[in-house]
Amino acid sequence: MKHLLYLKDLNQEAINQILDTADNFLDHDNQPIGSENLLKNKTIANLFFEPSTRTRSSFQIAARKLGADVINIDEEHSSRAKGETLIDTLKTLEAMGVNYFIIRNKHSGIFHDLLKHIENKSRLINAGESNISHPTQGLLDLLTIRRHKKDFHNIKAVILGDLAHSRVARSLTEGLATMNTGEIILVSPKDYEPDMALFKGAKYTDNTESALRNADVIVTLRVQKERMENETQFIDLSQYYKDYGLTSKRLELCKKDAIVMHPGPMNRGVEIENIVADGPQSVITEQVTNGIATRMAILSIIENSVV
Repeated sequence: MKHLLYLKDLNQEAINQILDTADNFLDHDNQPIGSENLLKNKTIANLFFEPSTRTRSSFQIAARKLGADVINIDEEHSSRAKGETLIDTLKTLEAMGVNYFIIRNKHSGIFHDLLKHIENKSRLINAGESNISHPTQGLLDLLTIRRHKKDFHNIKAVILGDLAHSRVARSLTEGLATMNTGEIILVSPKDYEPDMALFKGAKYTDNTESALRNADVIVTLRVQKERMENETQFIDLSQYYKDYGLTSKRLELCKKDAIVMHPGPMNRGVEIENIVADGPQSVITEQVTNGIATRMAILSIIENSVV
């Protein structure tokens, strides 16, 4: 694996390699012997042109645990604010000796274009692209599910929330489908119904209760107002919580050992009730921990595949 652009590009073998490697990192407190020098003398640039707490910080921690130098660049404090293109930004950083580019961008379709212009020795990782892709989040979610459920084939996974604007939903559905998950159910208000041609292997409903019945995994998503083009797309949040919020009462419809997930950031009292977010079935904090191991795994696999 030379780059990581889209989860749909990975087959089961490649996904399992990443998850197995991440498991090994977790089993050794994210520091197996020798791993601290894997990226020694390498420089990684975090280029985040949208806000991020979890993804940006965990990539930075992951890279430093592997021995890399890390620089962080955002749009406001870079020459991008002066009109510089992303391609020119990357070429400038390549000239400074940067090896890895971890990029989050609000516009779609950038990565294949970047591949045409970067040096052969450079590596690209997609850290979130518009509303279409977030492969590392999808992989850490698959890791979290596998550590609790072991077998994807016999589980019912429900993704609940603003599907139309969610890159997390896209990537996770791609991963779940590749792993031959037993049942993948997508739930949202009709106003946020996604293009199901982009969610192969999943079924859609706007009925929260029927979707949650006997679920093994529930992934809740926030309403992403920042991706809505105009106010006509806004929804009444109190009504949304009433119809689609994951409450303790709704959780009772799921299996007793069901796990509750959320990619963050959470809007408590909108898509999830406090008692559920902080309850015994919640693995939301574990997802954050698993994110470091997953991103260490991705970086190490890419580095070890360099010829």
